[in-house]
Order: sequence, then structure tokens, then C-alpha cells
Amino acid sequence: MTREQYLALGNKLAPAAATLARLRNLLLDPDTAMDEILRLVRLDPALTYHVVRMSNSVLFGLRERTDSLDIAVARVGLSEVFRLVGLAAVQQVCQNDLLRYRLKAVRIWENAVATAAAAEVLAGRAGRDPGLAYTAGLMRTIGRVVLDAVPVEETYPGEAEWPSVADWEIKVFGTTATEVTTQLLEYWRFPGDVIESIDAHFDPLASSSSNVGACVLNLACGVSARFGLDLPGESGNWICTPAKLTLAGVSEADLEDCATRARAHYVLLCASVV
Repeated sequence: MTREQYLALGNKLAPAAATLARLRNLLLDPDTAMDEILRLVRLDPALTYHVVRMSNSVLFGLRERTDSLDIAVARVGLSEVFRLVGLAAVQQVCQNDLLRYRLKAVRIWENAVATAAAAEVLAGRAGRDPGLAYTAGLMRTIGRVVLDAVPVEETYPGEAEWPSVADWEIKVFGTTATEVTTQLLEYWRFPGDVIESIDAHFDPLASSSSNVGACVLNLACGVSARFGLDLPGESGNWICTPAKLTLAGVSEADLEDCATRARAHYVLLCASVV
């Protein structure tokens, strides 16, 4: 398939992800009016539904429920709108099982949320933007959803036969899920730091130039694996090494503390979609 075909599939399968990129640009502009944010979210009725439902969750500790997007956004505040839309976007994307990968939709969702939670916590310790790290954690597996929609016969046989799912993807699709993800995020105009972090996160030490964001995402994926929420064909990439800790600017003790905090954060995020 061509790049244009992958982009067309991505736009069809993950329209809310494109909305997330546009929302971040709006939130970065101090002159953005609340009406602009509401209009953007309302363009996607399914996204609107998820955002309103999540605003009524225990994550925000609000007692009175609402069915209004205006009230929901006003109550949680602009600082939390991006998190809500991000969670809603990923939940919308992870509606169907990935048959080519033999993965349940709930596992893709859980991995995305756990990785985002860990990346957000680790980023603060590493001196990186927590919001960008959170976004990278949520978005990193969208390419799998797109590739799963490609009409091929083969299914991923597991790590015993293919230890690296990326190698299997190249054999079957001629590209990797990570490459598809970065192409989509670039097309949707996500921040460059997010794209670069995802692009290099399987091996953040491969390049001579330091990519702290990729290293933070790599370590966050390792934290998700500690929770038992890893994805098949990736485990060999999440080995924690002194070089990774040095690049991320964290210690073993920092990583343990971040894992504890990330688990609590993950539980809260998951509670927000019940």
C-alpha cells in the first residue's frame, strides 16, 4: 500500500486522533476562546459523547452528572480538556479487536493508557513536557489499528516465532506500525517532539543524537510491561539499561517511584471511562 492509502485508512479509523492535534494547537494559543474548543469537539458526535461521559467520572470527583458538553468542559477546566479528549480519542480508536495481531481491543486500550500514565510521570522527573509525553504514550500504537485493516491473510504468530513484531510487519505489510503512526501524526500536525519520540522509542540509543523523549517513552513502555500490560512482540525493546536511565536523567529509584505513581494514575484514568 502507498502512503496515501495508509493516510486514508488512518483518517477513516481514527478521526478523533486528528482532533486531538488540532485541540493542542488551540490550547497553546492564549487567545483561543472556549467556543472554539467546543466547536472542535462537537465536530465528532462520538467524541463529544465520550468526553461528556468521562467528565462525570471519579477522576474529577464531581457529584452532579451532566449531559452538556459546555458544562462538562467548564467544570473540568481547560487544563484537563486535552486529557479527556485524548482518552476519548484512544477509546474511540480501540473499539474493535485487532485480528491480524490477535489482540483484544481492551488490551490495546489498556496499554495506551498505562504507557501514557507512565510517560507523563517520567517526563516530569526527566525535565520533559508531561503533556507531550502523555500524548506520545496514547498515540504510539495507532499504526497497528491501521495495519490491521489492511486485507491480508496472515496473522502475527507470536514472539516464539517472531520475537520482533516490527520485523513481522515489514515482511507482511512492507512497513511497520511505528512508521505508519509517525506518518499519520505528521499529517495531522502533531508536535514534532511527539513524532520524534514515537519514531525512535523502540531503540532510543540507536542514534548519535540524544532523544530524551524517545527514551522516556521507552522506559514508560517498560513500566506498562511491569503492570502486565505489554503487547506481544515488543518485550525485547523495553530492557532497562544504565544508558537509558542516564539519557532520561532518572535513577533506578526514580523509576520505581514513577512506576508506583504511574500505576495509581493509570487506575484513575481507567476509572474515568467506566
